[in-house]
Amino acid sequence: MEPLSSTPEYADLYSKTSTFISIDVVDSTALKGGENEQDIIYTFLTYHKLIRELAYACHGEISTISGDGVMCRFERPDDAVSAAQKILEELPNFNKRQNRLSRPFALRLGVNTGEVYESQSMTAGQIISHTVDVAAKLQQACPPNHALISQETLNALKQKPPEMTRTGWNAHLKTTAYQLSGTGVVQRAPRVLPNPVRVLVVDDDLPEMTRLRKVLWTRKHDALPVYTPAQAALCTTSWRPHVILTSVDLAWNAGWDLLKALRSDPAASHIPVILMSQFTTGETIEKCFGLGANGFLRKPLEETQLGKRMDMILREFYL
Repeated sequence: MEPLSSTPEYADLYSKTSTFISIDVVDSTALKGGENEQDIIYTFLTYHKLIRELAYACHGEISTISGDGVMCRFERPDDAVSAAQKILEELPNFNKRQNRLSRPFALRLGVNTGEVYESQSMTAGQIISHTVDVAAKLQQACPPNHALISQETLNALKQKPPEMTRTGWNAHLKTTAYQLSGTGVVQRAPRVLPNPVRVLVVDDDLPEMTRLRKVLWTRKHDALPVYTPAQAALCTTSWRPHVILTSVDLAWNAGWDLLKALRSDPAASHIPVILMSQFTTGETIEKCFGLGANGFLRKPLEETQLGKRMDMILREFYL
């Protein structure tokens, strides 16, 4: 067999020390069982977004995402352990506000430090290393809502977390493992539901608009109907809605364009958006959440579904 270093594609192979966090959702198949498809898509996309943001905040990156599993990479082991702590600490808040499934998420994390060999021509997903394997194996052996950290990572830390406890020697992985648990729910200032809730409704279907206004009025929400994206943009700036309900069945893809414009506008990107459409394929729903929507409703609208979706949005963003 030809030596690895002599093949052209590995001519620039080099060694680098990194710390990896392997993260997986415990029993995700059962977690999704019997749940609404759009709630599954939204919850897992939001979960991946949370992990990505916490990794970046700790100077790391997402190395790979495979199914529900995520592998994060860090240059400094202290950053990796800090990220693991933050993920465990943020999990209760995620379950309270953003998890739309009937059961809470539970996570396992494995953290390991070591050398990996890579080249400029390799992508993150092509890295094959014992260091990565050990992180994944530690994750698999970890109890729910904890992190297992290898001796190699512990030795490289400049500051050791006080919450870390030794679990013992792992003969299979040839390392001593240390268990890390979160310090509890991150305390935040109490939030108050707006009264009344201002809902901007964008649709050119007059009968649907009339029904929507009636349902929102019975919920004591203040609804403002508009019929074009231009009107919606003006009212978003002047009226400052708490929630935007918009149809994506508008002519010339105007509904999709409105969503893109809202998500690219720093002054409006924080406003939750619920899309409405008569097309309810998985592709439409994935596109909806992929572009940054926070909910999806099938037309013609059902009062119970609208109420449920509004309650979810208000709980997530305002309570």
